[in-house]
Amino acid sequence: MKIYFIVKPLGAYTLKKLRKSIEETFDKEKNSLYILNTLKKGHAIDLVQKAISENADRVVACGGDGTINEVAQLLVETEIPLAIIPLGSGNGIARHFKIPFGISKALQIIKNNKLARMDVGVVNGNYFFGNMGCAIESHFIRNYQKNQWHGIFAYFIAFLIAVVGFKHQRIQIEYGKEKRKISPFVLLISNTNQQGYNFSLTPQAQSDDGLMDLFWMEKSNIFSRIKFLINTLMRRKLASEGYNLLSLSALKIDHLSEGDFCVQIDGEYLAVADKHLEIIVLHKKLNVIVP
Repeated sequence: MKIYFIVKPLGAYTLKKLRKSIEETFDKEKNSLYILNTLKKGHAIDLVQKAISENADRVVACGGDGTINEVAQLLVETEIPLAIIPLGSGNGIARHFKIPFGISKALQIIKNNKLARMDVGVVNGNYFFGNMGCAIESHFIRNYQKNQWHGIFAYFIAFLIAVVGFKHQRIQIEYGKEKRKISPFVLLISNTNQQGYNFSLTPQAQSDDGLMDLFWMEKSNIFSRIKFLINTLMRRKLASEGYNLLSLSALKIDHLSEGDFCVQIDGEYLAVADKHLEIIVLHKKLNVIVP
């Protein structure tokens, strides 16, 4: 069996530990193991193309949601399964599938080779596997990616800066026969029940039901923003009168305000020139190795 490990940039110690654990888990006489390190954003896509051209049997994303997004893009609608070793910051997709965080334990899941099929979100031709958003969460991601440091503290600081400085933008959302003009503080479309660091705005989301969960919270003042931030960080249940939550299979979003349309996909900022977004679900189009 040919197994390709696509690895985000790691420190020397973690990379050495990963290599050792891989070699201890898989029999080299029965498996061909390839450990490929990414060097920059987008490099994982090139490495997965190489793996597919060499008839890979498994492709493993060693990183967070951003790495998973790059690796999984070329596995959609193929028979090659995606496996995950969670080595990122938030790790929302791995948390959704309850993949253990220890390298050895995650490798054992891959060795057991239990498969599930996962839905795939598409926005203007771009795949997402966990979630996407175009309100506070996208501004927060842009701030977070500017930070030199990552981790839960940097995550909190970037979120706080976004919360305090956020300016509402007018958009129109269209689903089914409904059209609504809103000015959301939060607008998240999620395929999974986790958004990273064990935070969840869509706790009932399923990744194999052909639907995505749309969460939005309307126009807010600084006090309601801080309250939302505290409740989210404390993982408290949000008051139902303060937000909207729907399950749907398709959504259109039109940006009605001046200025940039800020969008995030799987925790990565996406610059979009088009002020019109069309979002659909591809039902069970990705094989994933799960516990």
